Amino acid sequence: MRSRRRDLIIRGKVDGWVMTYADMMSLLLTFFILIVSFSSLQQAKFKQAAQSLQEAFGILQHPESMIEFRNPVYPDIRDNSADAEVFYEMKELEQVIKENGLDQEVEVQLQDNGVLFRIQAPFLFSSGQAVLLDEPRKVLGELSLLFIKFPYQIRVEGHTDSLPINSIRFPSNWELSAARAVTVARYFQGLGLPPERIAATGYGEYNPIADNGTVQGREKNRRVEIFLQLDKRELPRGSELPFAVPLFKGKES
Repeated sequence: MRSRRRDLIIRGKVDGWVMTYADMMSLLLTFFILIVSFSSLQQAKFKQAAQSLQEAFGILQHPESMIEFRNPVYPDIRDNSADAEVFYEMKELEQVIKENGLDQEVEVQLQDNGVLFRIQAPFLFSSGQAVLLDEPRKVLGELSLLFIKFPYQIRVEGHTDSLPINSIRFPSNWELSAARAVTVARYFQGLGLPPERIAATGYGEYNPIADNGTVQGREKNRRVEIFLQLDKRELPRGSELPFAVPLFKGKES
């Protein structure tokens, strides 16, 4: 056929560029046919490779099936901006506690009606004493900033283990736990917290959270609990305060 085309060109019946154009079209058609055939053959492998990449990067067809929530706890803020802010401030404070390696000494619990800060008594006081140590003052200072910012009631509760104490100052664990709660409450007052918002209570050994028959249980029971109560009750007003004189004035030396 090519010889016939050459004969036609030689005879002047067909222009020379037409032959070149026809050859180019034939080559392009062959090229596209090859591309289509290759893509059809590799389609299965391409899908398999794409699925592997999706799994590697966490892009799944049903991602919700890969996530399991084990009884998540959410704050009952109910669109209240103040309560939501308390929650986020509390989470930041919890992060500060962890960064300072105090998560074994200070426990933060979000409850239905407030935030509970449980502090181990040996971190706050020497054995059988109610004088605040130096190390926990920074943590209590951080707590006071949170308490001052939000106008809610604060309960400070002292707890002991069941081992009896009988000293001149503390005839029983009741007196010791009450004195420790008052010491923490007075410290908050000295940092600027309005004392009418604070309640201090001593429970002695009568409200344990662990077994007093074991050493580990008694360690957990020796504690001070500080509860920020998120309610909307009007705060008491007046000057009849249980702690009329701040324990600390100005900056501490």
